[in-house]
Amino acid sequence: MRNNCSQVVVENFFEPGILYLLLKKPSYGYELQKDLKKQCICEVNIGNLYRCLSRLNKQGYVTRTAVKSKIGPKKYSYMITDKGKIFLSSWIDGLKKQKDVISLLIKNYQKIV
Repeated sequence: MRNNCSQVVVENFFEPGILYLLLKKPSYGYELQKDLKKQCICEVNIGNLYRCLSRLNKQGYVTRTAVKSKIGPKKYSYMITDKGKIFLSSWIDGLKKQKDVISLLIKNYQKIV
């Protein structure tokens, strides 16, 4: 039997964390890795980060632009797309709903203990 509770489940902060940082400004992979750790979103292996960025690019949530480097290989700058902004907004809405449910559960629990 189904109830009217929200079915949105927010589990993974990694991809939305990347999109959030890209919403603030376009960035390179290594900058994102540093900022994810600095913002306490998560600590991530650079290989996993680039795989995630590739997946987000294929989904249309970010774009990737090659930037020539004065030394070494070219770098890629990542930027959030309108589709990525919509996804992030939906994710935040789900998070807000879960926050409300969690707050209510804690409040009701504290009344009976």
